[in-house]
Amino acid sequence: MGGVSITDRIVSVLAYYTCGIFSIIWIVFANITNKRITPFLTFNLYQAIFLSVALAVVSLIYSFAINILVVIPFVGNMVKSFDIFFNQTPMLFGFTITAFIITFILTYLAVLSLFGKRPYLPVISDIINTNFRG
Repeated sequence: MGGVSITDRIVSVLAYYTCGIFSIIWIVFANITNKRITPFLTFNLYQAIFLSVALAVVSLIYSFAINILVVIPFVGNMVKSFDIFFNQTPMLFGFTITAFIITFILTYLAVLSLFGKRPYLPVISDIINTNFRG
């Protein structure tokens, strides 16, 4: 993919680091100005949106499950300790373990798109390729 423009690369990086918000803005802007969105950019924009929605859904399910499991007598203390360890205790560079993993994944996606390559996430990239022909 040597023919990917620098604008498409920068927009892709911004799409990942803003968790899809810049993607929505760019898609609206492109539709208003009748600007063509390249397949590379389409793939990255929709992947950023889908990834942010997937993270929000997983977060909601996780918090719902934690709130249910905390009231169980013996399991509740273990679940609470697990949640505190992974989501509330700063470990690596001031990040929690969960925040570090999410930042690492976003950096992987952004760096590959900056180099003009399509980053691959196992399930999400397959969904985007199937539905958006990116």
